[in-house]
Amino acid sequence: MVTIGMFDGVHTGHRQLLSQLTKKAKELNGEAVVITFWPHPRMVLQQDADKLRFLTSPEERTKLFSQLGIDHLLLIPFTQELADLTAEEFIKQFLVDQIGIKHLLVGFNHRFGKGRHHSFEEYQTFASKYAFSISMVEAVLTEGLKTSSSDIRTHLLEGDVTNANKILGYHFTITGRVVGGQQLGRRIGYPTANIHVEEPFKLIPPDGVYACFIRVEGKDYGGMLNIGYRPTISHNVDHRSLEVHIFDFNHDIYSEEIEVEFVTRVRDEQKFPDLDTLKNQLKTDEQQIRHILAHYQTDNP
Repeated sequence: MVTIGMFDGVHTGHRQLLSQLTKKAKELNGEAVVITFWPHPRMVLQQDADKLRFLTSPEERTKLFSQLGIDHLLLIPFTQELADLTAEEFIKQFLVDQIGIKHLLVGFNHRFGKGRHHSFEEYQTFASKYAFSISMVEAVLTEGLKTSSSDIRTHLLEGDVTNANKILGYHFTITGRVVGGQQLGRRIGYPTANIHVEEPFKLIPPDGVYACFIRVEGKDYGGMLNIGYRPTISHNVDHRSLEVHIFDFNHDIYSEEIEVEFVTRVRDEQKFPDLDTLKNQLKTDEQQIRHILAHYQTDNP
């Protein structure tokens, strides 16, 4: 049982499709196979590749797939030669000859093959020709919201983490490594971990302060994240930073990998007249965010 796509975000719509895939595989005593690609086709085809921003890195996608009962994940390098294959050529070379496909499950708006102009009816013709069955998953709404990777990106870029998370079905997450900083936060009572995101095409939400959960050293903590240029203490407008203050935590985690799960955006980044005013605002932020996270955990056990 095979499905194909980029699956950026592995959101609730993707999960419905993948649930049907694994269910169908069990019914037919087969295996659930997901085919995806890297790099993104727009990178290879040079279609505004510099504007691409992803919800998930390849590693993050793989981790999400592993949680959903997929038997095999086939990551195919996307090349110009692959882009030149028609849908039928792709089906014959990859699905029939290499995988031995019995059933193909496609999303309602997914198209593949050169030009991506084939209809589901044409895919049905190919299925009949090569002796496999095919079905389609219809569009999904999540709490009245359109379920698509592009809509999630729009919500996140507007700072609307709440609705983005509803469509994702989990917290939007950034994974990075803790790097050295100026240590000013420690001097004002709010030590921060400076996060370096290694994936250059990872979507970073807009500047501001966020309530978040942090996973580090195998444990989960609450915290508050600042994204931006730290205008109160820095004049470097070329360096956008991600700094997280982890509640009730005082370990040295320099060079450790850290995961930050976004819960909600609390406020814009601001420039304060002095460090005392900044410190007072951070105290207010902490109280508000602790309250948000405590209620979140109560409402979402």
